[in-house]
Amino acid sequence: MTTKRFLWVMDLMLCTLMAEARTIYVLSVGISHYEHIRDLKKTEMDATSVAELYKTHTSHVTLLLGAQATHDNILEQLHQVCSQATEGDVLVFFFSGHGGKGGLCAYDTRNEQTMVTYAEVQQVVKTCRANNKQLYIDACYAGGLRAPGRSGEASAETSFTDTQGVMLFLSSRTGETSQENPWASNGFFTQYLLRGMKGAADTDANRIVTAKELFTYVSTNVAERTKGRQHPVMWGKFNDSMRVMNWNARK
Repeated sequence: MTTKRFLWVMDLMLCTLMAEARTIYVLSVGISHYEHIRDLKKTEMDATSVAELYKTHTSHVTLLLGAQATHDNILEQLHQVCSQATEGDVLVFFFSGHGGKGGLCAYDTRNEQTMVTYAEVQQVVKTCRANNKQLYIDACYAGGLRAPGRSGEASAETSFTDTQGVMLFLSSRTGETSQENPWASNGFFTQYLLRGMKGAADTDANRIVTAKELFTYVSTNVAERTKGRQHPVMWGKFNDSMRVMNWNARK
């Protein structure tokens, strides 16, 4: 190899490593035991499993479970995580718990007025400077995060579609419930999300899981396992090739 070509290869390798030199900031929330509404079974394990997976890639993982996941604390911790990420970093927000048609049910949610509304989530996430933002919501009616909010609120249409690099991966359509798998430790959506991220979705075997690969794998398996009762949806302003998990990156 000539000196000139050697230097070109070294420059390419350096650029590749620099491209991967980004920090992932994660907030994973799971609520099984609620203060005012009926309990769930798998959701805290969902959040714990997601947190453990991301710990193999970053030390910046915040986990909120049960009574820790109050309305105010979820938004406060999301704001903290968002404020740390810079333009070249990755933001990940995962939630598993009850959902309503206007938002997510925190530990202390009593009614629709005390949920963590989609508008509140949108307003915080939009302040984040990261150009790769990934939101994974495993909750009933999660597809509602795509739709405009109630009168007087910010909406997904105004808060997300004008922001490049935001990916919403939602466990169910707006009118669907999300199923807990009675034969596994995680709900159906999170079960296949984890499997996909760990490599099952990597169809080209390059050790990089893209948004398109992940959606195809998860949506197909969840719809099949729930006999068509649950259909995950992916939405936002991002490229199909957006990297959601890179097993080649330096830890």
